[in-house]
Amino acid sequence: MNLKAAQIAEIINGTVEGDSSVLVSSVSKIEDATPGSLCFLSNIKYKQYLQDTKASIVLVGEEVNNIPEHITVIRCTHPYVAFCTILIHYFDYKDPNTGIHPTAVIEPSAKVGANCHIGAHAYIGKNVVIGENSKVFANSCIYEDSKIGENTVLYSNVSVYYKTVIGNDCIIHSGTVLGSDGFGHAPLPDGSYIKIPQIGNVVIGNKVEIGSNTSIDRANMGSTVIKDGCRIDNLVQIAHGVEIGKNTVIAGGSCIAGSAKIGANCIFAGQSGVVGHVTVADRTQLGGQAGINKDIIEPGGIFSGSPHLPFKEEMKSRVLWRNLPKLEQRIRDLEQQLKMINKSSNG
Repeated sequence: MNLKAAQIAEIINGTVEGDSSVLVSSVSKIEDATPGSLCFLSNIKYKQYLQDTKASIVLVGEEVNNIPEHITVIRCTHPYVAFCTILIHYFDYKDPNTGIHPTAVIEPSAKVGANCHIGAHAYIGKNVVIGENSKVFANSCIYEDSKIGENTVLYSNVSVYYKTVIGNDCIIHSGTVLGSDGFGHAPLPDGSYIKIPQIGNVVIGNKVEIGSNTSIDRANMGSTVIKDGCRIDNLVQIAHGVEIGKNTVIAGGSCIAGSAKIGANCIFAGQSGVVGHVTVADRTQLGGQAGINKDIIEPGGIFSGSPHLPFKEEMKSRVLWRNLPKLEQRIRDLEQQLKMINKSSNG
C-alpha cells in the first residue's frame, strides 16, 4: 500500500507542508520511524523526536512549530484520530475467513445472515439469530434464543449464554463470557446456601468492544445492560443487574458489583472497583485502584483512592500518609522533651 501525502491530507482534511507527492507504505511510532513510514505527534513530550525522525510524513497539530526541512508534515485538528483513521482504512488487519466451516454445529432453528463466517467447532444454538456480515470464530458457543447483530465479531472461545443480546458492530475478544449466572446465593439457617435463580439476561448495545477473559453476568431479573459505544478491557468483572451508560471506558482488572448504575462517558482506570447498588454520575473519572463506596451524584468528578475521595484531596492525604513515620518520630521526640522538662521542674 502506497499513499501520497496529498491523498492522506484529503482523507483527514489536513494541510500538507512540504512535498505533497512523497509516498508512505508503512506506519510507525515517531521515535522508531523509518523512511517510507507515516507517524504522528500528539503528545508534546515526544516533540524532541521530531527533529531526528526518519519518517517520510508526520501528522501534527496546529500548535507544532520548528519543523525540520527534510520532513513533510500534514497539519490537522486531531493528529492521533487522523492517524487512527488511516490505520483503519489502509493498514488494519483484514480477516480473510469466510463461509461456514464444515465442523461448525448450527441448530436447524437458528438463522444466520448473509456473508457470515462460522468457524471450526463453533456452536450456534436453537433459535439464535445472527445478523449479516458477522463472524463467530472457532470454538465459540452461542446458546439458545440469543441474538447477534450485524457486522459483529466474536473471536475464538467466546461463550454466550442463552437469551443474550449483542448489537451491531461489536467486537468480543477471546475467552469472554457473556450471560453467566450472577452471584446470587441466599444463606440458610444451617449455614449453607440456596442458589438464587438468575433468570434475566445480558444486553449489549451497538459498537461495543469487550476485551479478552472478561465476564458479564446475567441479571437476577431484568437485564445487565452495556449501552452503545462502551469499551471494556481485558479481565473485567461486571456483576448481575449492572447498567453501564454510553461510551464509558473501563480498564483491565476492574470490578463492578451487582446493580450498580454507571453513567455515560465515564473513564475507569485499571483495577478500579464499584460496590453494589450505587449510582455513578456521567463523566466520572476514576484513578487506578480507586474504589467507589457510595453514590456519586455530581457529573464530571475525578476521584482516586479507596474509599474514593476527590482527586486533589486524596493527593493531599497521600502526602500526609507518606510523612506519618516522620510525624511519629517528632511526637516521640516531643514526649521525651516533655518528660525531661517535667523531671527538671520536679527535681
